[in-house]
Amino acid sequence: MAKKWFGKQCALLLAFVIFTIHATAHAQEIPPTPGASSAEPQPSVWGLGALIHPLQLDDLKLREQARGIPQDKKDHVHFFLINGLDPFYSANLNGLAAYCRSIGFTNTACYQMPSAWRVRREIETIRRYDSQAHIVLLGYSFGANLARSIANEMRADGTFIDCLIYVGGDTIFNTAQSRPQNVGLILNITCHGAVFVGQDLFLNGDDIDGAVNCRLDIHHFGIVGQRDTINLIGHELISQASSATASTQVIVEQPSANPASLPARVGQTP
Repeated sequence: MAKKWFGKQCALLLAFVIFTIHATAHAQEIPPTPGASSAEPQPSVWGLGALIHPLQLDDLKLREQARGIPQDKKDHVHFFLINGLDPFYSANLNGLAAYCRSIGFTNTACYQMPSAWRVRREIETIRRYDSQAHIVLLGYSFGANLARSIANEMRADGTFIDCLIYVGGDTIFNTAQSRPQNVGLILNITCHGAVFVGQDLFLNGDDIDGAVNCRLDIHHFGIVGQRDTINLIGHELISQASSATASTQVIVEQPSANPASLPARVGQTP
């Protein structure tokens, strides 16, 4: 028994070492924008990502756009982020959450995988006391699988999720399970696969029918802080806050949405 336990601990340690080395090796892979200056300060958060994968905030205007929306509308947007196998936030997902809070989306929370079960409970509570709440659920890497599972589990309860975001979901395939019927919009941001799933040789995420798909030329650990990722997510939060209609909580089973009928969004696949 002791040998098995020791073997499992060694395997976990080895996986984490490989993860950290790979993330650090790609830390400088994102070239700076020529002539751009970083006017936005980096959020103050703990974790490796703040050092090796800082957010690209140099040419974004999200703060100005968010400032034009009344705070009470932004307070109706509840943004939940679930991290992947990244205990020290090497990809800087907590930095992205902190930035979203800094531009007015104060109801933003970031969770590690072991505590992801709390997200469903939080959403259920919000739906009970805020009839105008707009729920945005994001999963990064293996956290995308957890976000998908939460959405599917809540479908049975008739709980509506306004937007489901997959970021770097290497093992998110184009199946009915990836398109929960209780989700208003799916934003699917993919990139090069992670090293431990064979990079682009085997798994790097599918384009999902009926979703807003955006594939970025960036490595798996740099996608969270990439400017296009922040732009897509930020504009979706702004869109949710701008909407004055209350979310519908009663789910009616319907066929999957026709991609042609979806509203045009930044980065949508034709």
